[in-house]
Amino acid sequence: MRTTRVFLADDHMLVRQGMRSLLEMEEDIVIVGEASNGVEAVERVQNGLRPHVVLMDVHMPIMTGIEATRRIKATMPDVLIIGLTASEDDATIAEMLKAGASGYVLKSAAASELVKTIRSARTNRDAIDDELLSRLERYNHRTVYNDTDLQPESKKDIHQRLTRREMDVMKALLRGYSNKEIARELVISERTVQTHLSNIFSKMDVNSRTEAVLVAMRDGWIAQPTP
Repeated sequence: MRTTRVFLADDHMLVRQGMRSLLEMEEDIVIVGEASNGVEAVERVQNGLRPHVVLMDVHMPIMTGIEATRRIKATMPDVLIIGLTASEDDATIAEMLKAGASGYVLKSAAASELVKTIRSARTNRDAIDDELLSRLERYNHRTVYNDTDLQPESKKDIHQRLTRREMDVMKALLRGYSNKEIARELVISERTVQTHLSNIFSKMDVNSRTEAVLVAMRDGWIAQPTP
């Protein structure tokens, strides 16, 4: 059984203790550390703990979970970060995903949902369902992103820079395929899929599968598939 190393970041001790107690009941999950603010989270994750997954409270003192996520992903892109929030605010969730988070969980969610999200992120590199993608697409249509670091040069430039195979991978991402499913669909190895994803992220200037899909749908150069 594959073990997933999890780090907890939340400014409320009772929340951290509750999550630890719940997650330690799972045979495949090990808690490797905790932090009570964003600064602690960045320092401890980057200084030797090397978790597979970080559960990151969005609203923390000293440094927010959004900024902490951005800093961790800048130096440790393979670390998966799942946002923790008390409300389903589209703007906050979108900012967390733009920072590089692979998914989010409401603090009111059942323990089984939290465990499912952790395992999904570890397996698929993201944990965003179709309903959330649709909500965020509608939010993107209502909102103009001002973060120029995430803006593609132009729709035409992105099309020209992505290869045909990379476009095939992007279309599979929009259908919610895992790396294994993409490999089977395109008859290539999972390692090749990961190479294509790395190239796509670099060309689009994004940090995650979810962010790539959101940018593609937002800018209209790949249409969201119909069910």
